[in-house]
Amino acid sequence: MYTEEALLKEIRELFGDDKLFEAYERTFREYHYYFDTTNYIVLNVYQFNDHGPVHVLLTTRRALELLRILKKFGIQTTAEKLGKPLWWSKFIVAFGALFHDIGNMIHRINHYEFSVFLAEPIIERLVKEFERRDPLLLKALTLNAIYTHDEHVPCTTIEGSIVTIADGCDMEAGRSRLVHKKDRVDIHAVSALAIERVEIHEGSERQPILIEIWMKHPAGIFQVDEILTKKVKSSLLAGKVKLRIHTGKDGETLEKVI
Repeated sequence: MYTEEALLKEIRELFGDDKLFEAYERTFREYHYYFDTTNYIVLNVYQFNDHGPVHVLLTTRRALELLRILKKFGIQTTAEKLGKPLWWSKFIVAFGALFHDIGNMIHRINHYEFSVFLAEPIIERLVKEFERRDPLLLKALTLNAIYTHDEHVPCTTIEGSIVTIADGCDMEAGRSRLVHKKDRVDIHAVSALAIERVEIHEGSERQPILIEIWMKHPAGIFQVDEILTKKVKSSLLAGKVKLRIHTGKDGETLEKVI
């Protein structure tokens, strides 16, 4: 069971930057009603699963975990390739993850476009707190990470790829990114309840990202293939991610590179 306070504590440690974290926590609390409203509409109008405060915090935590792993293996972010410091990438993935789903309060279809529309004035103000010499670029890269989080939109930055994959990892029982009706029993619903735990670890030089998935029923593989695999393939990190899937069937473990 995830709690907001526990997730914020983990995010603080992953940031390793008090100023950035303080801005992140302040913004999360200030716009909490955005996440609550998004979730209320998703749950009660669309009748899907959680897209609220816990989801955006989990996505942020996993995005920062992925960033830390990539840096440990010496992989440059897009901001770094453009000559910017690493804190830019932390800003982009954290605030990109925070606001990636708020467009759902307008409509599920093309929600990533509405997310950019709603987040733009907020990101504009945040950028001005941190960057005076090149604020438009930082704003553009952050909005890009929001826009490309959907698997139907090809990623163009490493930061956007990180947010995309982090979003896809939120698929533990009842938390699936695979959209399904709560009151309908089909492969979507069975798969969404099959996955028990998802963890991100350091991999190898060839595949620096290792995502381990524990499931109580092999039906969970449907969700992995429909969401996480598609998100990785839409990212710039395709080929650098290994999945280790514990199917729960006679202790069988499957591995594949995506």
